[in-house]
Amino acid sequence: MTIAIIPVKKFENAKTRLSSILDVQRRAHLSELMLQDTLVALGRARSVSEIAVVSSDRRAKELAEKHGATVLAQERDSGVNSAVALGDAHAEKNGAAATLVVPADLPLLVPADVDALCALAGGRCIVICPSLRYDGTNVLLRMPPSVIPTSYDNNSYEAHVRSAKDAKAAVHVAKMERLMFDVDTPEDARQLASMPGEKIGAKETAAFLKRMLR
Repeated sequence: MTIAIIPVKKFENAKTRLSSILDVQRRAHLSELMLQDTLVALGRARSVSEIAVVSSDRRAKELAEKHGATVLAQERDSGVNSAVALGDAHAEKNGAAATLVVPADLPLLVPADVDALCALAGGRCIVICPSLRYDGTNVLLRMPPSVIPTSYDNNSYEAHVRSAKDAKAAVHVAKMERLMFDVDTPEDARQLASMPGEKIGAKETAAFLKRMLR
C-alpha cells in the first residue's frame, strides 16, 4: 500500500513569491485550485491506495474530504517536514509499504506519471524526482516510509539523496519532465499560462492563471 501525502500551507500563506502578479486573495484561490487538481490526479493513479492531506486550513480539509482523502489536521503551519512527519505517523499506523510526498504545485501532474514513478520502487529505496533546477524535491517516494526523514529546506534534492545513501538505501532518480515543473515564480506562472491545454494536467489552475495574466 502506498499513501500519498500532500502537505498544504494555509492558502493565504502559500506562493508568496507570486505576490508581484497576484494579491493575497488570488494566491489563496490559486492554492485551492492547485490542491483540487492534485487531488483529482492522485485519485486517478492506480498505484496510490490513499491520499492524506496535512493542513491547518479549513478549506483544504473540506476539499480533501470532498475528494475522499484522509484529513490530518494541524493546529498551525509548522513547515513541510513537520507536515510530512504527521503523514508518516499515519502511514506507519496503517501499515503502508511506501509513502509518496507530492506538493500541490505540480500543474503537469498526470496519473500515468505517478504510476510510472511508483513502478520504479522496490526493496529499501527512495524514488526522487527533482525540480528543474535540481535544488528541490518535487516528488519523493520512500520505501519503507521510515527509510529516511524528509529535509525540505535548502537543496532538499541533494539532502534526500545523501540521506538515502547514508541509510544504505537504493536511490532511483526519476527525471520526468512533467513532474519536474512546478509553479513557484511569476516566470513559472507565465510559462504555464502560455502552454497548450493538452500538456496540462491541472486544468482549473491553468485556466485561472490564463485569466489573471491575460
